[in-house]
Amino acid sequence: MVDERTVKFFEGVLSKTKAGKIPWEPTALEARFIAPIGGEFSLSISAVVEPVSLRDAALRVTIKGGFDRYTLVLRDLHGKVLTTVTENDEGVRPDAMRELYETARREAIRPDEKINKAIEVLQTL
Repeated sequence: MVDERTVKFFEGVLSKTKAGKIPWEPTALEARFIAPIGGEFSLSISAVVEPVSLRDAALRVTIKGGFDRYTLVLRDLHGKVLTTVTENDEGVRPDAMRELYETARREAIRPDEKINKAIEVLQTL
């Protein structure tokens, strides 16, 4: 059963993030970003690589790898978790969760600005 509030919350965060209205910031964890909203809440989005191991008996090989799982968390002023959204929630598209994470990551670390700066530095060498 689809939790309409969860979907509405997620879509609102995605929309505002894409519009540049949520001030995502990096944390000490490379794959986690946080943002205060409205003076009463905070958001965090994180990615965790889930290990996957596939064994093909016929070829006698094991392929190891992983895939990202994303989690969006809403907390109150006291750090209490109010809701958690993952790509497994009904009504939340996995590609949209990945888009939210990547957009938040780019907002937080601003790679384009840093790459431009690196290009300027390279030009002076």
